[in-house]
Amino acid sequence: MSNTKIGAKEKIINAAWELFREKGYEETTLQDIIDKSGTSRGAFYHHFRAKEDLLFRMAWYFDKKYKGWLDSLDTNFTIVEKLFLFDEYCCRLLEESEFKPFLQQLYGYEVMTSGTRYILDEDREYFKLVLALMSEGIKNGELNKSASALVLTRSYTGLQRGMTYSWLLENCRYSLLESAHPIMKLFLESIKA
Repeated sequence: MSNTKIGAKEKIINAAWELFREKGYEETTLQDIIDKSGTSRGAFYHHFRAKEDLLFRMAWYFDKKYKGWLDSLDTNFTIVEKLFLFDEYCCRLLEESEFKPFLQQLYGYEVMTSGTRYILDEDREYFKLVLALMSEGIKNGELNKSASALVLTRSYTGLQRGMTYSWLLENCRYSLLESAHPIMKLFLESIKA
């Protein structure tokens, strides 16, 4: 029975994202999603509160990309270099994403929701990756110990979110990488031991 629920949830998510790309988020109805996924209204409401919840899942799609990123890096990089490269990777991922047309809606709904804010969720792979790097950097003496790994991680991720939000407010009219990356470099230089 558990597999059926997981299967229905994945079917709904996949159908929704396909429809969002085809028709746009606003033009996609809940009934469209149910019909395309071959599930029922009951199955939908078992897994999601509203259509917006599917938009929030975008954060989890990006997390899938982050999982293998760290393993692909040269082990000779310092923690600061890894954090800088991760920022570059995140900027490029956002700029080149097939979900770029929905990022403004995602951020807008995240601001308005009274439910879980997935972008801020500290259980995300994204947050865990940065926290692990910050923890390692403090432990091995590469990063300043005046702040905890958690505080540094929240600062780093908050800076990335803020720069992304500004980019989205400006309708992505400039390169996120070119504008945000130098600011991240300044932050990273400031936390070096």
